[in-house]
Amino acid sequence: MANNAGNPNMELLIPMINQLQHIFTSVNAKLTLTLPQIAVVGAQSAGKSSVLENIVGRDFLPRGGNMVTKRPLVLQLITSQGQEYAVFGHKPQQRFINYADVRAEIENDTKAVVRDNMGVSSLPINLTIFSPHVVNLTLVDLPGMVKVAAQGQPTDIVKKIDDIILEYISNENCLILAVTPANIDLVTSDALVMARSRDPMGKRTIGVLTKLDMMGKGYNAREVLLNKVVVLERGFIGVVLRGQRVDDFGRTSKELDIPGALENERQFFQNDPAYRDIADRLGVPYLQRSLSLQLTDHILKCLPELQRELQSRYRDLSKEVAEYQASAMFETSSTFDTKALVGLTHELHENFDTALQGTHLKESDLKTLTGGARIANIFRERFPFELVKTELQDKDMRNQTIVAIKNIRGFRAGLFTPDEAFEYIVQMQISKFEDPVMKCVDMVVSELLSIIHEATNKMKRYPLLKQATEELLTQYLREREYATKQACSAYVQTQLSYINTNNEDFIGFAGAEKSVSAGEAKRTVTNQVIRKGFLRVHTGVKLFQAKDYFFVLSTDNLSWFTDSDEKDKKYMLPLENLKIRDVEGGFM
Repeated sequence: MANNAGNPNMELLIPMINQLQHIFTSVNAKLTLTLPQIAVVGAQSAGKSSVLENIVGRDFLPRGGNMVTKRPLVLQLITSQGQEYAVFGHKPQQRFINYADVRAEIENDTKAVVRDNMGVSSLPINLTIFSPHVVNLTLVDLPGMVKVAAQGQPTDIVKKIDDIILEYISNENCLILAVTPANIDLVTSDALVMARSRDPMGKRTIGVLTKLDMMGKGYNAREVLLNKVVVLERGFIGVVLRGQRVDDFGRTSKELDIPGALENERQFFQNDPAYRDIADRLGVPYLQRSLSLQLTDHILKCLPELQRELQSRYRDLSKEVAEYQASAMFETSSTFDTKALVGLTHELHENFDTALQGTHLKESDLKTLTGGARIANIFRERFPFELVKTELQDKDMRNQTIVAIKNIRGFRAGLFTPDEAFEYIVQMQISKFEDPVMKCVDMVVSELLSIIHEATNKMKRYPLLKQATEELLTQYLREREYATKQACSAYVQTQLSYINTNNEDFIGFAGAEKSVSAGEAKRTVTNQVIRKGFLRVHTGVKLFQAKDYFFVLSTDNLSWFTDSDEKDKKYMLPLENLKIRDVEGGFM
């Protein structure tokens, strides 16, 4: 690790990153820069909160037997002279002098976001502590990992916590402080497993072993602290926490305050033979200094890339500001404001109309259907397809009709077909058309919503106007959707209420009898001439030798003659069951 004591500018690196974090928080903007920071990862009750309190030297975090860290806490420590105080990102004007008030504010702000009090949220709490007793440092306390959901917790809380942790440690500029109790098997550590998933080589992970004084007689973590069990490039640091303990006689000792806990930790490492020779590299004070130095060194390595990213963001934002300045919306006169609003409305109308009419093609329009073309495709392909799925096959309809007739007659023998059976089958089939019609309306509405969203998206420079316009257009579209569905449903009900047997498309008994008679008449027609004409036929006597014959195709036979007088018949081929299909498409 580089020694930065000779360069006073190095001490400004962590406050500089803190200032960037503060700027994004104060303007309520989502932080997209990959700022260097240290994320604290560990299982629930591994001692993360106690480690942070020992580093700060104050009791300020919520305590309890269940999960208390339900939102990420971005903790910024800044060395300052004078009175010690804390400031929250969501209350920048208020200074908290009493750390009991800090704890209460963390609990209240957590409840304001996590309303069920049993879940978690990825929305961070930003807390800055100014004190002469801390070193410049930025830590992110993340919710503790759990294996299963407890009673009353959401069933997906395990995944939610993992997602929050992964969101932070996936950042390549983030150091991972993996907190693990020393009284468990290190290779099963949840913190180390999670860290290895995003830092497989262990280059960004700093190991912290807690509860070294609770390992029991005959056991110690010396090999782990010497980096010989699980190898991390930044090594392990051991600490002793200040929770309640049970002595050899089963008596519970009172929890120490932080100064007493630090003194107890120092004596433990000095007196234990396993840790005496490495005591200068153990304990919370060493952890505090080590984290500050490592974070400073890490920021120094990340500065070039961070500078390029900031410059890129600056160019993008400068371009956007120039667009704002060029807009008439910046004019103070109400006349200019009105003209600008009218211009935007007219542009929105043109964009919507263009999307429906299909004019002004772009390169993207050559790859997929857009706008009005997608709506037309719904009526040409999707809607007919949905209608076909409701059609009843002739065989099935006959079977249903027969069953219906028998059920209507009961045990009586009937002479005539009852109308009720026919009407019921027809009405049942017509009623099936309502679902495809409503589905078609839903598909068209979905496409129109997409067009509205795309058209209003060009107002993104004015987010409030964009939101209001999109909400107004969507509300109007929903009203028209309701009216359209009512009209379609009324049309189907109208068709169900009366069957027009006088319609020319209705066959009925007379039409069916006429159709049968016409079919029989067609079958009595004999030797109807279909096509005449000359064709050249190869004789086969010599190569390339051919002769023209006059062919006559009729419904009974195929004949050919030497000439068009049809006197010298050369041959006749009888035909059976010949059907006329396409007499205009050619002879063969």
